[in-house]
Amino acid sequence: MITLRNIKKSYFIGERELPILKGIDLEIRSGEFVVLMGVSGSGKTTLMNIVGLLDKQTEGEYRFMDVFINGLDDERLASMRNLHIGFVFQQFFLLPYLNAIENVLIPIVYSSKDIKHPREKSKALLSRFGLAERVYNKPSQLSGGEQQRVAIARALINEPDLILADEPTGAMDSKTGGEIMDLFRILNDEGQTVIVVTHDPKLASFGKRLIRIEDGTISEDITR
Repeated sequence: MITLRNIKKSYFIGERELPILKGIDLEIRSGEFVVLMGVSGSGKTTLMNIVGLLDKQTEGEYRFMDVFINGLDDERLASMRNLHIGFVFQQFFLLPYLNAIENVLIPIVYSSKDIKHPREKSKALLSRFGLAERVYNKPSQLSGGEQQRVAIARALINEPDLILADEPTGAMDSKTGGEIMDLFRILNDEGQTVIVVTHDPKLASFGKRLIRIEDGTISEDITR
């Protein structure tokens, strides 16, 4: 599914080069549950952005879903994202004027996939995540954990090949965060590929593979 070869990423401040990723080699297979861990500034978010087709590497080769990503233009990258990746973020990014069902349906507007009965599917996903009685509530009427469940349903509505979650429990207490990670674990047990990016060591136990990023390199890669 994902193959990275000698991935490097640098930013430039004037003429000064600031290397962030320093030669990442990584393969992630379909069906894995990977926790990508690192402290702030380690390079984990930059790596996530490259894997998620939100940014481009400075050097190296990237293959995703058997497609050679190097050289693809922004339009093609956007199409690949919409077809294959569901994103979950720390801040939820729900639209405040839409109810839960309508927020879940947003990715369909930008997708070329033919999703049958999308509104019914949206309600079914929300019901599965314990929100059957909240489907018509707006974000302001939901708790943080409930909003993140809506965001996960939104990530799944297009039937993506990969769920990519960036600090998905960062705005929650430990109990609610554990419940969200349990949802990812259940989805993975059903065959969904999941990558969770976090700085929190307590979340490592939820994944089946732990990849630790330090100073722009992989310092640890453990499969359980």
